[in-house]
Amino acid sequence: MIRPPSQSYGQLLVELGQGTPDLVVLDAGLGTSMETADFRAAYPDRYFNLGIAEQNAVGVASGLAHEGYVPLLHSFANFLVRRAHDQVAVSVAWPGRSVKLIAGHCGLWDGRNGPSHTSYDDLAGILNLPGMLVVEPADQTQTRHLMAEVIAYDGPAYVRLRRHGMPRDLAGAPLNRGSVLVRQAPARPACTVVAAGTMLAEALHAARLLGDTGTHVDLIGVAVLAPANLEPVLQSAARSGMVAVIENHAPHGGLADVVAAAVSPFGLPVHRFTLPKEFLPAGDSDWLLTHCGLAGPQLAARIEQVLDERTSEVG
Repeated sequence: MIRPPSQSYGQLLVELGQGTPDLVVLDAGLGTSMETADFRAAYPDRYFNLGIAEQNAVGVASGLAHEGYVPLLHSFANFLVRRAHDQVAVSVAWPGRSVKLIAGHCGLWDGRNGPSHTSYDDLAGILNLPGMLVVEPADQTQTRHLMAEVIAYDGPAYVRLRRHGMPRDLAGAPLNRGSVLVRQAPARPACTVVAAGTMLAEALHAARLLGDTGTHVDLIGVAVLAPANLEPVLQSAARSGMVAVIENHAPHGGLADVVAAAVSPFGLPVHRFTLPKEFLPAGDSDWLLTHCGLAGPQLAARIEQVLDERTSEVG
């Protein structure tokens, strides 16, 4: 889906800069890919291209935050977490600096560049850092809302974004909370489906397909992964008795682990529909979604299979 210019991330940055004079934008030589060029044109004295040197960029951002600025540091998710994890931990998380790490092209959404750019494991390195606000918006409207919250947050934050084609408004209403019941079963849900941020579109497709066949599920979109409010998940799971988590990340270290920890005291099964634990081949995102079994029709079939197996066990 092509985004209207008024909804582009680059234009959002310009708007945020208008309302926050202390906001500065940094990027690691990715002005086009991360859409920071608009901010550079609007506020050239508040933009810094630090080149392909993420460790140094994190250090610079930490220093700017210490001086009272609000730095938004842009790079691809895999480079921010893999290359600069020590600097993020020691220079940002430990002192609680208000550095905002804008991690683009997360997971399979930059699959065309191959394994070196597939950040299938970034959340495993970020969610365990104390004090880190971690968000993964599902659509453009939610991105706008969450970016305002991230900037206002007095501490470090990690924003996980897909590459291009983010839907404008998935649910027909703003997804302005960290955990949102996007689709509710008309009666007792057959399953509680939890989708992390960028996978909500495919999960919604799957939920609609299941509904068309008479299998109704609760679908909950989670955009704030830390600190996560999982109360809607727990309420739904108490009725369905089963949880399925869909996310654009490896099987462990991400939202699936967060959800499993929350529901395990109740003895409820958690099924993980995630990226496989393997180095993915290069390919566009649609191809990779199918390759990983995460396209909407595949998810519907996989959830249906789990439900059938559950019925057989009970029988």
